Amino acid sequence: MATNKDKNNEKKPGKLKRLLTLFFWSTFITLIIIALVYVNFEFNRLKILNLSIEKDWKSFVAYMLQKIPVLKERLKYEYLDIGNAYLIQEKLIEDRLKELDMKSAQINSQLEELKKYSSQIENESNQLSIERQKFEAEKKKFEDEKKIFEDYKYRINKLAEWFASSAPAQIALALSRDEVSIDLIVNALLILPSDTAAEIIQALAQINPTKAANVISKIGEVKSQ
Repeated sequence: MATNKDKNNEKKPGKLKRLLTLFFWSTFITLIIIALVYVNFEFNRLKILNLSIEKDWKSFVAYMLQKIPVLKERLKYEYLDIGNAYLIQEKLIEDRLKELDMKSAQINSQLEELKKYSSQIENESNQLSIERQKFEAEKKKFEDEKKIFEDYKYRINKLAEWFASSAPAQIALALSRDEVSIDLIVNALLILPSDTAAEIIQALAQINPTKAANVISKIGEVKSQ
């Protein structure tokens, strides 16, 4: 029984020692993590001030070596003095505002150019619209004239068919009237065969020589054109 008690007494200090060791290392690791987080926090603060130990390592080394009296006199590189953080931040803000003002002026200039181009495009678009309206009007006029011409051509062809199917003496009597224009007679005769047209003119000359002469004169003008 005494032996078991001694063993239990020996186990308790060993277990306590392990717990203390575990607590120590846990605390140590926790402190290291906190220190690393704090260092990272300070790095971020330096970046806000546009400073970086990573870039200014020479300044950091110079700062450390100046603590050694022997090396202090031989140093040519001086460590960076951070100075007033507020003034540095204010200077950074001013520089940033100047940069923004320059960009704003550049954007405004580009907007003015865009307005000019937009106005030019609008003017050209209006001019194009006017030209298009003129073209549409000319096109409509041409189509209307084409319809009138085709209708007139159809009527002349039909009239020529009637001339060809009628006796020259009978058709000449109708053509001699004042209601029938010289141009109408000429246009119809030009479609007919030459012998048929000659017979109609000959018959017209017997009834109304003056009109027949005018028809012959008009045919001569048309052919000369």
